Amino acid sequence: MVNLSSKERFLLEGEKYQQQLAIDKYNDYALQSHDPDLKSLFSNLVKIEEKHLKIVDEMLEGNNPTINKQELHPYYENNTYSSNDYLNVGNMTLTSMDDNYSYQDGDKIICFDALTTEELLHSTYSASSLEFKNTEFNNAFKYIIDEKVENLKYINDYMNKKGMYNNTIYF
Repeated sequence: MVNLSSKERFLLEGEKYQQQLAIDKYNDYALQSHDPDLKSLFSNLVKIEEKHLKIVDEMLEGNNPTINKQELHPYYENNTYSSNDYLNVGNMTLTSMDDNYSYQDGDKIICFDALTTEELLHSTYSASSLEFKNTEFNNAFKYIIDEKVENLKYINDYMNKKGMYNNTIYF
């Protein structure tokens, strides 16, 4: 059992709060998405964020979390393959061969927000990990930070294949 300093507890409580916000946001985005592939992407992100929340909860209890590295990130499921022509992610196949970049502006806005959310979570976990540099929690922080990078790739590849970077977004 790890005895947490008040600063470590404070940082973990902050991470827990941010994780719950991301879960709530991605659940809402899965409902709001027009594209079924985007609904699937956000449903997968909810599962990942719930896993991260569980890890943070274990850390707050002073336990060294068990990390299941056998569990593949959805970005890599089913021998995910990406090229300039198409991308397979889990049960989604996105193509850029279609001249029809069809997406709703609302989908584009929530994708950009999800990117920002993942970047924020990546940076806060990276900063918090510095406070836990010599503890049993090193592996847990590294695991979550690495998955945040994969989440960013996951969302970014979706947006690239849908042509969401090809024009201006208006808020």
